[in-house]
Amino acid sequence: MKRLFWIALCSVALSARGDEAAILDKDFRIMMEWFPGVYDNQEQVYFEEEQGIDESLRHERIHHVFEPAELPAFGQHVFYVQQHLNDDPAQIYRQRIYAFRPDYEANAIRLTIYTPNDVAPLVDAHLDPAKLAGLTPEQTRVLSGCDVFWQRRANHFVGYMEPDACSYVSRESNKRIIFNDDLLLTQDALWISDRARDEAGNVVFGHPAGVPHKNRKARRFECWITARQRDGDWTFRRGLEVYDQGGMVWLSTDEDDPQEVGIKLRNVRWPVDPNRPSVVLYAYRPGEDRAVSYTWADPAVERIGINLRWMQASCTHTPR
Repeated sequence: MKRLFWIALCSVALSARGDEAAILDKDFRIMMEWFPGVYDNQEQVYFEEEQGIDESLRHERIHHVFEPAELPAFGQHVFYVQQHLNDDPAQIYRQRIYAFRPDYEANAIRLTIYTPNDVAPLVDAHLDPAKLAGLTPEQTRVLSGCDVFWQRRANHFVGYMEPDACSYVSRESNKRIIFNDDLLLTQDALWISDRARDEAGNVVFGHPAGVPHKNRKARRFECWITARQRDGDWTFRRGLEVYDQGGMVWLSTDEDDPQEVGIKLRNVRWPVDPNRPSVVLYAYRPGEDRAVSYTWADPAVERIGINLRWMQASCTHTPR
């Protein structure tokens, strides 16, 4: 009788473990559908300034690219990561290789982060995947204890590190820096709360009040712009890429003394005002913070345009 009891108990345990694995596999498929793309916290930055939040508590503008990559040596679900600051693609501050896999022992999705030893040749590899050809794990480094674990909670995923397990010695200060990170992923947003301190408890980086960078997922649009030259002719450009989280692109006219016109695209949700969420297309002249004019449409719009007589533009939702 005792033997039968243990057999039954083991069967229940195996069945439960099998159910957990099946659920984790399903969660993993969902996360791999949600995660790829471009994210930006322009909306957070804009409204912090508009609402008069103290400058010491404002977030910097961060732009994130998570592009799927064919790198079998790193695993089956791999991404090239590139992040830049202040809406300036030249201010790249992080390039990584992310590898995700289900971790059945931890009952979580495990993210291992690889830092390439030489990042310069990989700049903009999301636009030119050939730059990643030949990259191997041996050409990267992985910090022990710095894997991120993700678990699904209702309609979102929570990411976390083992507390204080991730650390490294800073080349600048020669001090050990302890790194922690908490994340939240939804179908259209990624919140990041990364922070670091030294062994004495001094803050190295991270928001002073612990408020995460609230990044929204951006939709890609292809645009054309035309602008009237001084001689009455028109300059026309098509195939211009812009994203709807504050993305901006400029056109210079084809004349000896070129004129410039820019457009910006925002998919905006007002945190306080009763205004409805909208996609807004702005027209700009150089050196002017205020838009010359703008037009708006439903957030799910597939095409939006503007005509000011002296310039015209149209942008169409075009996933990569």
